[in-house]
Amino acid sequence: ETGSSTRLLIDDWFRRAGQASRPVMELGSIEALKELVAAGLGYSLVPGIAVATEHHRHGLQVQSLTPPLTRTLALVLRRDKPLSRPLQQVLEALRQLRR
Repeated sequence: ETGSSTRLLIDDWFRRAGQASRPVMELGSIEALKELVAAGLGYSLVPGIAVATEHHRHGLQVQSLTPPLTRTLALVLRRDKPLSRPLQQVLEALRQLRR
């Protein structure tokens, strides 16, 4: 959708390549996008995780982008709330991935 963080990221990716994205249709649902593509009504850029395991079931062809399209995510925590043990483990796993 126009204004979404993913759309801004995609528009910037095209702009850096000297192109302009020209969407014919905009949807706010990745599942709806996949269904339309599976029905042969076009193509779409979606996060890889959205098609990582089930693209074969829908008959979708998945291709990586060149150059890769990436984004940075952040984790926001409350300072006044103690971290549970499971959340501590998630944080540690994320820290190790960052290294």
